[in-house]
Amino acid sequence: MSLVPIERKTARRGRPPVAPRALGALLALASVVAATPAIAWQSGIAVPDPKAMPQWRYTGERGPEHWSELDPSYGACAHTDTQSPVALTESMAVVAACEPLRFRYRSSPLYVTNDGRALRLGYDRGSHLLVAGLSYELVELRFHAPAEHVINGSRADAELQLIHANNRGDIAVVAVALMPGPRANSMLQRLLEHAPRRSGESFYGRNVGVNPLFLLPGRKDYFAYRGSVTRPPCTEGVHWYVMRTPLEVADADLQRLAGFMEPNARPLQPLGGRRVTKACGP
Repeated sequence: MSLVPIERKTARRGRPPVAPRALGALLALASVVAATPAIAWQSGIAVPDPKAMPQWRYTGERGPEHWSELDPSYGACAHTDTQSPVALTESMAVVAACEPLRFRYRSSPLYVTNDGRALRLGYDRGSHLLVAGLSYELVELRFHAPAEHVINGSRADAELQLIHANNRGDIAVVAVALMPGPRANSMLQRLLEHAPRRSGESFYGRNVGVNPLFLLPGRKDYFAYRGSVTRPPCTEGVHWYVMRTPLEVADADLQRLAGFMEPNARPLQPLGGRRVTKACGP
């Protein structure tokens, strides 16, 4: 069985002659496999054609409050106390033993898609997150504006989510808040320079290198909790690692980022009785 690739219309600035290997991961993790999305890109299980799936949105009759009604595979979107994003505060988090997030990222050619709901970057194989004795491979970067998580009562202008998966079927997401600051981030500027503005378009730059190490804050303390993917099918059991320190970028770049998409933050979900820990980083 084979994965169904994302439909790629001719992009404003070109298109890749061969789809990057991470494309299967984009589908499997992001939008169409409900039960075991993290396995799809490694084991080759069949993935439904995204064109046949309901066209959910962030507002209106196909907005978050109706996601679970659009398709049986979206049932998890209606669950309580198991979904993401959530509000996180220092006072409610339990201090845990220091468990650094170890980022073993390599550079990759830029492949960015505007899917009409978010800017999404596919990533070549070989980059990993190491945490709690497990290794997760980086498969996608996704931008949300405004941020989805609220940290200590504050919602950032934007949030970068780095999505990882492993052979066990586990999903791990690192979330980084983006806030305006005095210095520009050259990596973000490079992404925005080539990102397509029109829905359904993609850009592939064989000679445009990117490395998300340069999109991480200097301090790597984080909150950790169990939640879900924040868009349909709202797959649960996701390991979330939310950076406590935001990444500062130029305000003009944040405004530019927001201009590529409509507001795409899912409403906050109840935390319920879930345990939140805070741990130090290197």
